[in-house]
Amino acid sequence: MIGQYTKNTNAWIVWNHGLSLAWVALLPFGVAMLAQNLNTANRDWAVFYFGICLFGTVWTNWIFFACVKFNSPIEYTEDLPLTADEMRRATTIFLSIAVVMGLVLVPLSLINSWVALIGYGIFVGSSMRPIESFNAMKPILTKNRN
Repeated sequence: MIGQYTKNTNAWIVWNHGLSLAWVALLPFGVAMLAQNLNTANRDWAVFYFGICLFGTVWTNWIFFACVKFNSPIEYTEDLPLTADEMRRATTIFLSIAVVMGLVLVPLSLINSWVALIGYGIFVGSSMRPIESFNAMKPILTKNRN
């Protein structure tokens, strides 16, 4: 979604996308491990590893934005529906929610793997329609623009 509004790229973005791709490449192994160990004594560790693979991209993005102090080096086109400051706030809000979910659910998988799996499902389900989530947040982000 955001990619259509960027003017150019830089080294930060390339590294971020490369690390995100590395996490995505690990996800099939995590799914296979989870499927193989779902009804065994190793279920907790399989759910734990799957959670690390699932939230790894989110954590990588959070570290990326923390390193640039949420001052996005991205140059946006003029037709971006938000200002650059509103875009930084939206990114901060969405990433913060996902980071907190990951930091709670991944360790929880070692205590109660079924509850963690339900939380993973909620996270994946909420991530399926990012444009609708973004549009729902838009009035909150733009309320100070008036």
